[in-house]
Amino acid sequence: MLKLSSLQTDVLCEMFNIGIGRAAAAMSEMLQDEVLLCVPELHFVTVSEVTEHLGKKSASMYCIRQPFQGMFSGNALLIFPEDKSLEMVKMLIGDVPPGTELLQIQRDALLEVGNVVLNACLASLAEMTSTPFECSMPSVDSGDTRKVLGTRVQNHVVMLIHIRFELKKQDIEGFVVFVMNSTSYEDLLQAVNRFIATLG
Repeated sequence: MLKLSSLQTDVLCEMFNIGIGRAAAAMSEMLQDEVLLCVPELHFVTVSEVTEHLGKKSASMYCIRQPFQGMFSGNALLIFPEDKSLEMVKMLIGDVPPGTELLQIQRDALLEVGNVVLNACLASLAEMTSTPFECSMPSVDSGDTRKVLGTRVQNHVVMLIHIRFELKKQDIEGFVVFVMNSTSYEDLLQAVNRFIATLG
């Protein structure tokens, strides 16, 4: 398991806080509602731990997956409990005309939200590490936590960021999960240390 100092954790939390803050501003425009943001919690946990944690939230999840490559590579996932994601979709698409294929519209709306949130996180990561990331096309998946996480290695370590978007009309809970190999995590922590060194 990766062990971070309190300073390393604070730097990563603040970095993602900045990214999520930018995403919240963009989502306020998309949803026509003020989006308030809680400071994210960040943990390095195993796949089995995050599966158990998210499984307590909902039996079924929607997941927007954004593959990325750069100084380190992996998949960034934005995960919503199914009921909350559908509430947000309704706010995005409003009244749907009769005869419209709803499932595709729902997926398009979730992709739009995922694109805003995950790209904001990756942009903050790129700024901190002073390196760009190339992103592949995002995709939407649904199912239980084991399916949406997309990895069978239960002791594999992932970075879990708990975020909460509070809207005047409702409270939406979401999770950003970075799935990377051990080498990428080592490169990430080295980048964090270099960033900390510039603060001194």
